[in-house]
Amino acid sequence: MSQTFLLEPDIIAATENVMPDLNNDLILAKNFLKQQSGATGDSLYDHLVDVVQKILTQKPPDVVDSFEHYSWQLKLEKFRPNFDLLNDIYLTPPQLAAVQKVDEMFRLVASKSETLENLGEEEQELDLEEDSIKPRIADLIEHNYYFHEAGYGLPHSECYAVYISLHMLAIKEPVATVRFFGKIFGTKANYYVAETDLTIEELDRRIREFDMKDMPGEGEGIEEARVLEMEEEKELMGEGEGKEEKPKEPVPPKLPPEPVSTWQPPVQIPVERPGQGVNKKVFWVCNSPGDQWICLPDVTPDQIRVARLTVHCVTGDLNAEVLTFPPFAGTERNYLRAQLARIAASTSISPQGFYTFGSGEEEEDIDLEEGAGDMAFNPNPFYQGHSLKDLVDSNLTYWVHHGRYILKQGRTLWWNPNADMEEGVEEEEDEGPPPVEPEVGLPLFTTLSEDARVEGLPAWTPRISSTLAPDRAVAVLRSNIWPGAVAYANSGKKSENLYMGWGLKYQPPNFSPLQLPRPQSEYPVGPEVMEMADPTFADEEAYRIAHLPPPPPPELPGEGEGMEEEEEDED
Repeated sequence: MSQTFLLEPDIIAATENVMPDLNNDLILAKNFLKQQSGATGDSLYDHLVDVVQKILTQKPPDVVDSFEHYSWQLKLEKFRPNFDLLNDIYLTPPQLAAVQKVDEMFRLVASKSETLENLGEEEQELDLEEDSIKPRIADLIEHNYYFHEAGYGLPHSECYAVYISLHMLAIKEPVATVRFFGKIFGTKANYYVAETDLTIEELDRRIREFDMKDMPGEGEGIEEARVLEMEEEKELMGEGEGKEEKPKEPVPPKLPPEPVSTWQPPVQIPVERPGQGVNKKVFWVCNSPGDQWICLPDVTPDQIRVARLTVHCVTGDLNAEVLTFPPFAGTERNYLRAQLARIAASTSISPQGFYTFGSGEEEEDIDLEEGAGDMAFNPNPFYQGHSLKDLVDSNLTYWVHHGRYILKQGRTLWWNPNADMEEGVEEEEDEGPPPVEPEVGLPLFTTLSEDARVEGLPAWTPRISSTLAPDRAVAVLRSNIWPGAVAYANSGKKSENLYMGWGLKYQPPNFSPLQLPRPQSEYPVGPEVMEMADPTFADEEAYRIAHLPPPPPPELPGEGEGMEEEEEDED
């Protein structure tokens, strides 16, 4: 049976007269969605607008699957307090700056290599001719592999970044050779150290600047003459004024003479020229791979002298103040340079025959027998290596020093402090000062067997990296004087040095720093300055009685009567 629904006549008439209106329906629906919640005050319309805007901004792959996630995330964000102003602020992570520096370094080195690859044949031939002029960079990755075999060296990722940073140094700076010296630990930041040789043009420029500093300026003599003239004028004025009568002033009491200081400044030892002695090499440092390499200044003998007497950890800031006694002349960059010179002089070792004196050596100022040790040496192309048994021998006769020995003066070449006085004495033909015995140091290529022992231990500890695979093993020497200094050599032609430490020399127990000197006496001791006890009342009374004036003499009898009679007769 079919059911029929009957509508009332009024309802049927109303439905027949009402036409559908789309705009009106949209307005009604929009108003319905804008109804605010009594709990939160939000509306469904605003929520849907925010969800759609966020989806269109991020454009996820699956919109339907992530719709509920975005809706729930927007509801969670609305529960945050309104005073949170850091909600929409983007903070860059601290690693971003380091990544940007490394990326810039990689791009620089890559652009340099691309330009070399894109050169034409003629340009490549010219470039091959200029290979001798290009800076030679030591293969840090290969040397680091051998150090890893012995348990030392840098991590692989850090090693590659430092190796590219050395290439950046060779591109930007006028250097002829580049070698990774090591890593100095600091309390706030570390130092990566590169050891370089300057190009001939740059070395000549620095030598000219050094000579200009030593030469006195043209205006100094004129200023000294003017000062002398002014002093003479003042003396003449004083003599003219002395002729005039001056009012007499009370003479001050005589005081003991003022004390005269007996301290005399030490003799100023001249600095070695760039490219000579302790300044033979130029060191560059940076705090992390990708940073700009900073050139350390040349070291002075006084800085080396003070560095030997102090123990100081670097901070990682080259401009930091170095507070020591004796006072250090310079900042941390100068102290770091002095420590690097000491480390290089003591820990630069190699197998015997690895280096040799070249044919172009300069011998006019050098005498190996006297231990000058400043001759130029180069890698020996005919070096064939030693067996591992000889390299790890406890006598260490197959290892030699190729670092220049630093004398007590802070130089590698001895300087005579009486040279000028002796020349003047020879001209006057008089007896001069007693001659000073020149200090003699160890010459180059001195074996490690002559090194001094430390607390009964040898200066170096040799060992082999592996006894299970002697074909792949290397000989390693670790320094006991400078902890952190190591050197390796294999049975072939490979050998290198590395330092990774705090830049401090080994100190025996109960170390005590240099004591302050005894103060000089402020004044000469004498009776006029001696302290005395205050006198008591009895002492003062006895002193007063002792210094009373003498009493008048007594009158003799009869003297007064005769005077009266004489006065009466006169009347």
